[in-house]
Amino acid sequence: MKDASFFPMERNRYFYGKLLTVRDFEAEQNYMGAKRRLLNRVVSGAGVVCGLGVARSDDTTLLINSGMALDYAGREIVVEELLVRRLEMIEGYETLQGAKDAYLCLRYDETQIEPVNAVGSDTGTTSQYNMVREGYRLFFSTEPPEYRGLLEALGKENVKVLYAANGLTLVFYADAAACAGSEFTVGVLLVKGENAPPVHFTLEGESSVVESENGRICLVYSESPEEKRSVFQTVFHLKAQNLSDMVTPLFPNGAELTVEMGGHTYKNILDLEAQLTLCADQVNYQALMDRKDDLAKHLSGRELPIYLARLELIEAADRIFLGAVTNLPFGQRLHRDFAAQTAGADHMEVTTSVEALEFWQKPDVRATYRQDSNALHLAFGIPSPEVYDYSTNHGTVDITMPGGIKVNHRYYSEEIPHGLGPGNVEVRLAVEFLDVDEAHLFGNSEVFRNKNSQVTPPWVETAAVVYPSRGTMRIGIWLHDNVEGNRIRIHYYAQKPERDTRRMLENRQVSVRIIPEVSRLGKREQMRFRAVVQGSEDKNVTWAVKDEGGGAIDQNGIYQAPETAGTYEITATSTADGNVSASAYVIVE
Repeated sequence: MKDASFFPMERNRYFYGKLLTVRDFEAEQNYMGAKRRLLNRVVSGAGVVCGLGVARSDDTTLLINSGMALDYAGREIVVEELLVRRLEMIEGYETLQGAKDAYLCLRYDETQIEPVNAVGSDTGTTSQYNMVREGYRLFFSTEPPEYRGLLEALGKENVKVLYAANGLTLVFYADAAACAGSEFTVGVLLVKGENAPPVHFTLEGESSVVESENGRICLVYSESPEEKRSVFQTVFHLKAQNLSDMVTPLFPNGAELTVEMGGHTYKNILDLEAQLTLCADQVNYQALMDRKDDLAKHLSGRELPIYLARLELIEAADRIFLGAVTNLPFGQRLHRDFAAQTAGADHMEVTTSVEALEFWQKPDVRATYRQDSNALHLAFGIPSPEVYDYSTNHGTVDITMPGGIKVNHRYYSEEIPHGLGPGNVEVRLAVEFLDVDEAHLFGNSEVFRNKNSQVTPPWVETAAVVYPSRGTMRIGIWLHDNVEGNRIRIHYYAQKPERDTRRMLENRQVSVRIIPEVSRLGKREQMRFRAVVQGSEDKNVTWAVKDEGGGAIDQNGIYQAPETAGTYEITATSTADGNVSASAYVIVE
């Protein structure tokens, strides 16, 4: 069924004496095939159903797993066995010259097979193909996708390309409807080179429909240098104002976009046409979703391929080699519960996250429920294992031994304080003896009783009795050898575990870091700084502009540049420790 058309839905009507021609048999096939493809597209969607993972076999060879996908015309694409393909064996290889990356794409395809003699053919030919084999077409594309059509086919709304330059593309999308007082989703798709530096962007603008302290939306993202991803999405959850029955722009006065990547900084005011409809309650919200859920929405994107992988390409010595491989970069995968969600079944998506707390903090559980997607997120805070600190003390005890034979005799000290106060105390003992060098013996002296040992300590066993309620101890010895003199010296080492949380907190190092550290702004422009506080439960900071006439910054970190060009210092001081601060610098041009 190479024809992607579903309509019109016409089937044969049979009657006695009907003359069946090629047209009738084709109509029979088309009717059943179109019905199946329509159900595939509307009920299941489009994307990879199973398998079809892509990996490097070596620098010039790809492995494509067997699997199945549904294309955007509802047709089944089946790769029945593992494929091993050198790059030059794949369609479109000649287009890779000079490209830094490419997409491995999959489309439905079919081929006519089994030529046979055609008797009485109306085409004038003497042969025709007897069968049609359904298959696939695997090919390279160096052109980026048409992002708006791709994301809308994936169910995204309010799609707009924010930025496309210097090997980076940012595509914005946002929910077009929300319940009053509930959360809704805004996201940004990032597409960049595999070895491109980390990206930092800020999208900010005034908004009267989102709850915030200053009446503004501020979306901030900073990529970690360790992530090294080339295609990914970052999602923000915003809360709508408790208003209803209104359609309003998300950014009525436009949005300011700031992009930083390596040494490049970009700033621009965008006319971001994103509409948000606020509904009074869940009933009105669902009624709006039902009205918008028409057939055309489900049948969009018929010409889109399945993007199996994004490939990093390395060109050297007139050859093309493979770098990193990113599977399904745009998330074109069908989930098994998609049909139930589309049909409105009572299905709840539950996700979890775990945060490691400090050992003195209490366990914490937070639940976030989103009515629009019937999704529940549980965030667990689990204290880490308790860390002990120790108090220590050491000293010596001289035990007197009366004259006479001392072998196999036991001697004890008086009850003495160990210096660590009441409580459980661990005590280790060592016997001091004189040989070639002064030494302390821990453990069993029999270990050194051999001809190769350079020391010959006496065989003396030691033990201690600790009295936790009094903070004292007694030390005893058992002589297995004759010891010269009438005194033996015992060294003790005592330690006591402590849980003095207050003192341990005082010893923790508080640190502050400002993101970004260096920025460029035009005169009277605004941007937002973010402070990261570590080593304290108190994450608040006090913002200030150190230079006189260097502009102003509020306690949300939003900086207003002055009218005078120059370089100005911004400081953030920890409220937990006023002696700890960090600086960032703004170059006003």
